[in-house]
Amino acid sequence: MKNILFVSSVFCLALAGAQAQSHSGKLNLSAGIGFEPTTLMDNANVNTPPLTFKVGYQVTPMFSLNGFAGYSSTTSESVLISDGALAQTANRQTFLGLRGELKKEIGERFEVYGGAVMGYTFQNIDKVSPYNGQIIVSTPGQPTAYDPNAAKGQMLYTGFVGTTFFVQKHVGIFAELGYGVSLFNAGISVRI
Repeated sequence: MKNILFVSSVFCLALAGAQAQSHSGKLNLSAGIGFEPTTLMDNANVNTPPLTFKVGYQVTPMFSLNGFAGYSSTTSESVLISDGALAQTANRQTFLGLRGELKKEIGERFEVYGGAVMGYTFQNIDKVSPYNGQIIVSTPGQPTAYDPNAAKGQMLYTGFVGTTFFVQKHVGIFAELGYGVSLFNAGISVRI
């Protein structure tokens, strides 16, 4: 069932993208960087800051449908797992989703928005050596700092709120709060 929802989401996104190419001024592209990864553990190091990309089609003046992708990577601090052995966990998270976005323009240059996301998050977690960063392959039954049998992916339903300030007619800067690969992200948005 989850795979069917994911494939349906990707199909709808592709269809919206194809429609958007035929209507000038209705396509929105955004790229941002997050300031707090949702996978950040206590005292973890951020390897790759959360990166977000969004492609949206303006269905009506107040509603747009967006495809969303995000990525982040963190490494935990060393954890004692057994008999004095230390290990770290490296977590690479990818989030793909479909967003419904309600907008309200306030003046010519400012808009606020919010909505919901239906997506799929992929967690790629490895046990790594704290000494050289190499991946440690665990044998079955060997202690580990995470559950190696945990699901690698899951459906994620979440919400967001944000604002965009247009510095030019078609170019703006945005800030957004929501759950995904980052709790807070900001970046550039372009209307085509």
